[in-house]
Amino acid sequence: MAMATLEAKAAYPSNMPGSLALTTEAVARMMRQWNYREGSGLGAQRQGIIAHVEPVVLPRPNAGIGHDDTPHDNGLQNTPPVAEDEWSRRWRNLSRALSLERECFDKTITLLHSLELQGDGSPETAGTLAAVVESAKVFDRERTPGTWKASLPPATIRYLVEEVITPRMAADAREWEPVWDPNCQHWLRPWTPLVGHLPDSLYDTVASKVIAHADHHGIVSSLKKYLHPMQWDAFAGRHILPRLARQLRELRITPPKQMDCSFSTVMGWAPLVHAQDMVTILEAEFFDRWEEALLHWLRSTRPSLGEAVAWCAGWRNEFTPELLADERVRARLEAGAGMVDRETQGLNSLVGYRVY
Repeated sequence: MAMATLEAKAAYPSNMPGSLALTTEAVARMMRQWNYREGSGLGAQRQGIIAHVEPVVLPRPNAGIGHDDTPHDNGLQNTPPVAEDEWSRRWRNLSRALSLERECFDKTITLLHSLELQGDGSPETAGTLAAVVESAKVFDRERTPGTWKASLPPATIRYLVEEVITPRMAADAREWEPVWDPNCQHWLRPWTPLVGHLPDSLYDTVASKVIAHADHHGIVSSLKKYLHPMQWDAFAGRHILPRLARQLRELRITPPKQMDCSFSTVMGWAPLVHAQDMVTILEAEFFDRWEEALLHWLRSTRPSLGEAVAWCAGWRNEFTPELLADERVRARLEAGAGMVDRETQGLNSLVGYRVY
């Protein structure tokens, strides 16, 4: 019997799953009495597992047995939007500003030459052209945005803006078709290093054309880049904020799956207005109905904790970073998370969803 036992031990590697060498001698002896064959599973057909049960690392410390991180198809964002790296954003903006200065310089030279060819040989034009040509030296060395304009004499800048560029812009503005040039690429953008923002004399002409395309995000957002902040606030208060309020008022909130995508549209416009104005609209038109819809869903359908948390997290991911930084918005989203916590009998798995 001892010889048979030794042969059996030699026949199956002692470090493999199912080896009796991995257990105590008493258990091994009992298993042999029951005709257990090393390397096989338990059961009448030897169908049991022989590999060790591996421990599962839960995604969150408080996640319970049966937790599943599979995204719920709730019509909302499953993951937060990726924020652009701050260094990359600054570098891109710097590169654009420097390139725009060079473009403005080239167009200014071309425009002054064309005026001379058209017969405008005035001393002012000739002197301005000479000053602009002289300013080309700044492009041969390292510079920061604004260096080129600072190299021009104040009298030259004043003559360029008032007598040369603004009349040209006025003629172009009358012919401007926002649909074909939504970014004002060909008539306004190249002059901004010198003029700064849209001249007041051209505001009515430009605004009237943009209002006709008030639902076109690209056209309206471009206008903000070119208006003085006071001009933009007046435009936004009259033409943007009322439309966003109406969209939120008409938004249908439908858990467990959000079918109405209007909220995403509103959030796309939110960066164009002051965050405080947007929060005021959200408090008036959205949060009360959102909480009411959430409570009704929790009490009438009794969704799983994971589904309810995913629904709240999905809504949170819809908000812009500027709005999430507002204490009032954070408080209302926390209130929704607390509601889920209470209605699901206080299960503490909600630690994974908090608005920080």
